Amino acid sequence: MQLIKKVIYALNLNALKLSMIVILFLMFITVGDVFGRFFFNRPISGTFELTRIALVTIVFISLGYSQIQKVNISINLFVSRLPLFAQNVIDLFNSLLSLTLFSLISWQMFRYAERLSAAGQYTTVLRLPMHPWVLMAAAGALLLCMALLWDTLLALRKLFKGDVIDES
Repeated sequence: MQLIKKVIYALNLNALKLSMIVILFLMFITVGDVFGRFFFNRPISGTFELTRIALVTIVFISLGYSQIQKVNISINLFVSRLPLFAQNVIDLFNSLLSLTLFSLISWQMFRYAERLSAAGQYTTVLRLPMHPWVLMAAAGALLLCMALLWDTLLALRKLFKGDVIDES
């Protein structure tokens, strides 16, 4: 069980580091674009496309880490007043539902990347192929699925054994 946890955490932490590098790249390209536009009246060509690609990458590949760290918003005003067993059932349901939905999202994104690759879709200005970026987003959704799988295992254990695996 701990091996699964370590693998999921390590993969998501590395994805987060990649996301940080992409944020740094986005910062430099944006500053360079503004600088070029202001001082030379010549922006960097393709900045808009690079920004879109970078934002997709940043968001999707950091989803799993945010799930692990529980930085997402949850409102448990009603659920916190229920008995512990009911809370555990709802937690399991939420984990399973999220895992199912993001598994479908990841699967469809992989299929979409295949279609983009087969059709030879490219960006307008820079002529970059589109499918690698959709694959990156699909991989990020898959990493989120791994984190949700871990949450589902924790929820199952809480429901049936009444204890929690060390989540730290």
